[in-house]
Amino acid sequence: MPELQELSQDKRLRNHFNIDKKRRTNHHRQSSPHFHSYYEIYYMQEGSCRIFLKETVYNLEKGHFLIIPPGEYHIVTYEQKGLHDRYTLYFDEQRLDDAVRMYLASIQTAPAVPYHLMVREEQEPELSFLLNRMLEFYRLNNPYGEMMLQYLFPLFLVYLSQNACPVSSPVRKTSLEISLQKAARYIASNYSSPITLDDAAAAAGFTPTYFSRKFKEMVGIGFRDYLTHLRLKESARLLRSTRLSIQEIADACGFSSSNYFGDVFHSVYGMSPREYRKSEEE
Repeated sequence: MPELQELSQDKRLRNHFNIDKKRRTNHHRQSSPHFHSYYEIYYMQEGSCRIFLKETVYNLEKGHFLIIPPGEYHIVTYEQKGLHDRYTLYFDEQRLDDAVRMYLASIQTAPAVPYHLMVREEQEPELSFLLNRMLEFYRLNNPYGEMMLQYLFPLFLVYLSQNACPVSSPVRKTSLEISLQKAARYIASNYSSPITLDDAAAAAGFTPTYFSRKFKEMVGIGFRDYLTHLRLKESARLLRSTRLSIQEIADACGFSSSNYFGDVFHSVYGMSPREYRKSEEE
């Protein structure tokens, strides 16, 4: 079964929101790739990291943001030595007003670049102050802290929408990263077909053995699990938005049978496809 996992919304959010700050001082990689049903904003205050999101490698440096929409598989790696400080904010749509919801929706439908944002160096102290105040009030975990967050979090999103811009000079990707991105995009474009490891390796221009090893190093899971993730993501969308039968969805998403589809879906979502559809209708 796939190694990727969905992080429970109940574990991460309090009143539809969470903010966290962590420091890394050496090589670190998340234990497993994951996705969740809420937004995540990743901000590098110091240092750098690499995030794989939507078939793309993003190299984040100081002052960079990455907006991770709900349901998008991702994994974070710190490879450079030195000090790495990052903030992460998690929130769902119930925390947003209509204007901010429209802003985030526009990012999701735009090309890949708008996910990766930056602020100018002279803006970083003001932004760090705002983030630190939100963190302080979140840690209070009392009505006063919640009241202040209701004011500061929308202010932060407005600040981001007005001052952040797409990264103008992104860190140049290595030839290996470019080749693996090509393979990831090939898989994303052909997941409904019976594609193989050999097909994906050919898209990258590598032998299957070399591709398999390097793809897992970058993405966090192997070719087969990544392919299954894309199929599951589309199947969940079809369960929510169409009345297609379970068999029709299994066929449309490239699963060999509805029984196998049901087993894999349950292993990741914790419920059968029918139960998932019913829960989304309630």
